[in-house]
Amino acid sequence: MTIKTNAAFGLAMIAMLAGCGQASDSMEKGFDDGFKTQFLDNFNKSCQSSAASSGVAADKIAEICKCTGDALVEKYKPADLMGMKPEEAMPLMKECAAKSGLPV
Repeated sequence: MTIKTNAAFGLAMIAMLAGCGQASDSMEKGFDDGFKTQFLDNFNKSCQSSAASSGVAADKIAEICKCTGDALVEKYKPADLMGMKPEEAMPLMKECAAKSGLPV
């Protein structure tokens, strides 16, 4: 191979590897986005179901649950959310309850 061929081959390899990194980043973002969507759906259903007998209006419960779920996915990565215990979400839930006008 000539020097020009070696240089062209080297540049092609670098471009290929860079493309692989972008594909990997894209796959990770796709997983994260999908996980967060599923997490929010499951969290909201569970949260609203758990709070249904609290005596708080259903629309207020939905507001607080949505606020809390949104805050969780904004603050934590999917790996952290997978192993999260309910009591770890309580500070954010209390903030959301206070924002909606409920006494905390």
